[in-house]
Amino acid sequence: MCFFGVFTWSFSEIIVKKLQGAVGPVSLSFLRFFLGGLFLLLLILLRKDTKDLFSFLKKPKWLMLFSSMVALGFSNILYFIGLQSTQANVGSAMYTTYTIFISIYSIFLLNERTNLSLKLMGYAIGFIGAALLITNFQFNLFIEPAYLIGNLFLLLAAAIWAFYSVTGKMIFLRLPEVKNIEIKFTMLASLLACLPILIAIPFTSEINTFFIYDLNAWIYIMIMGIITTGLGLYLFFVGIKKIEVSRGISMALLKPIIASVFAFLILGELPTAALYVAIPLIAIAILLINRPKKEKP
Repeated sequence: MCFFGVFTWSFSEIIVKKLQGAVGPVSLSFLRFFLGGLFLLLLILLRKDTKDLFSFLKKPKWLMLFSSMVALGFSNILYFIGLQSTQANVGSAMYTTYTIFISIYSIFLLNERTNLSLKLMGYAIGFIGAALLITNFQFNLFIEPAYLIGNLFLLLAAAIWAFYSVTGKMIFLRLPEVKNIEIKFTMLASLLACLPILIAIPFTSEINTFFIYDLNAWIYIMIMGIITTGLGLYLFFVGIKKIEVSRGISMALLKPIIASVFAFLILGELPTAALYVAIPLIAIAILLINRPKKEKP
């Protein structure tokens, strides 16, 4: 389930590129969470499973608000601000550090300490593989003065977004009585994430074109909201309900590889030589992170 969630996320860069110049980044942030949340709410209503729908705002209220509005919504604003101040490939590599942050947070907040040394080694190898693929060996771009501020914003966005998965698992553990908690949590978190973004939109030039897009743009926006955001986040949380967050998020290391394949098939972008180096590194990383715990005799 975590893999299928990451698989849908891999469409996001393609869609952003297709919408470049047509939809502003802050507007797209709002629309992706709003449409994703509405899609999941519709599924909940069709299943007639509205019981405990707002229980997240009672028992772990502040944890839920932090998870959705800060970790999901505010981090997305920082992500797009950072992308405007650096190169897209470098920014994507910087943002991939969320896998490392999630692993670290899981150690302290969820006590996920099984095969700890192998996990940390795996994430280090996986990040190197992802960075190689995304930057095509141009590591000097990470500290290029012209891109430094943007890279720092993306690093901060990754560190904040990483709390979303971890706090989500914490909420699951605190509310074991809630039926179908994955879809209810994802729906409510997506809609609450819209609030800080909606507050930010009037302070941008995007307010003049907000919701005024052509049919082609709306099709891509719907795909971004319903499939890559709503369905993708839901599938991911179905997965991490059953396994450790640090194991589940390791599937995200595959995202640059999947995105490269889609870029070739949809946009006609030829893969670089870095792809052939990155694939074995990322494969080794995922195997190390997900290695079964050795049982003591």
